[in-house]
Amino acid sequence: MRTIKFRGLRVDGKGWVYGNYIEKIKPTEVNNTFWCCFIHDQALSMHEVIPESVGQFTGLQDKNGVDIYEGDIIETFAILASDLIDNKPLEFEVKWNECGWIANGALSKYQCRISKVIGNIHQS
Repeated sequence: MRTIKFRGLRVDGKGWVYGNYIEKIKPTEVNNTFWCCFIHDQALSMHEVIPESVGQFTGLQDKNGVDIYEGDIIETFAILASDLIDNKPLEFEVKWNECGWIANGALSKYQCRISKVIGNIHQS
């Protein structure tokens, strides 16, 4: 069975939270229809997160066993000779397209075995 989970940066600045993704209306004094994003973690707590930072787990791990999420930057090596540039590592953002997870092409289990997560697009 595939693991479906998300992560997002907390609005209170306390880092990443991992779990189920929830959108709901949060009443405010100015407007009663303000949508916010929450991650419901394993401790059954809900944390408000920055919507733009939310990324889904790809179901894949890098060569060090680190979970790979949408928005991660991975360092990898070319599989195809046409992509080869002096046999140096390449860096790509992990994204979703209509056909699956991509990082300069389809992101496969084989590609992940020679890749490592080196950061994400939300934190420099």
